[in-house]
Amino acid sequence: MAKIRDQPEYKLKIGKNYLLIDEKKFQLLDKIDSCGSISKASQKTEVPYRTALKYIELMEKILDSPVVLSERGGKGGGGSSRLTETGKLIVKEYLKFNKILQKHEQINEIEGSIKTVDSKNQLMSILVNDHDIIIPFSEDFQRGDKVLILVNPEEIFLMKKKQKSSVRNVIKGKIRGMELKNNIVRLKIDLGENIPISVDITRYSWHELNLDLEKEVFVGFKATSLRVIKI
Repeated sequence: MAKIRDQPEYKLKIGKNYLLIDEKKFQLLDKIDSCGSISKASQKTEVPYRTALKYIELMEKILDSPVVLSERGGKGGGGSSRLTETGKLIVKEYLKFNKILQKHEQINEIEGSIKTVDSKNQLMSILVNDHDIIIPFSEDFQRGDKVLILVNPEEIFLMKKKQKSSVRNVIKGKIRGMELKNNIVRLKIDLGENIPISVDITRYSWHELNLDLEKEVFVGFKATSLRVIKI
């Protein structure tokens, strides 16, 4: 029997209402959409048929809108089920949410402390070892606060040589590892003083830059791509 209660639930906003949904319920709706049948979707997801019906009924009650439409077949059977626009919206929002979760699992974390707070120019600087990282001003932070900088691997760019740019946050590092995933190359960059980060670039850029292990590169962060939290 499927362990249907072991799944973490996530709150999604569907229209004006909020729905708690886990991976099992998402898979059930997704299979209904692809199979055109609640019973077949139930078999593929290992959710008992009656439980599947209860899931659907509860969703429709919470959202006050039909999620699945079923049509009975004739004497020879052949009934079918399909997702309504609300059902398709649930699937779409779950996929979006799951994508965001996957991004956060791979996010870089860099520890530092607030060095300067300039309310006039709406900027702050974070000291990370000997490097100053510039971020937009926020009243939530004060000088001396310990913080964690969060940045996604695909929001970091690389240069072989330091160039003049509007981007202020440029730090020299060295390539310590490389991993190919489809057409994306994930580089492990050592910024020194125990600051390892991951950077994603296209396979084309990897070839164009002629990157290899132990090569020095310059890593750039746009101030607006950085998220900062107190620790």
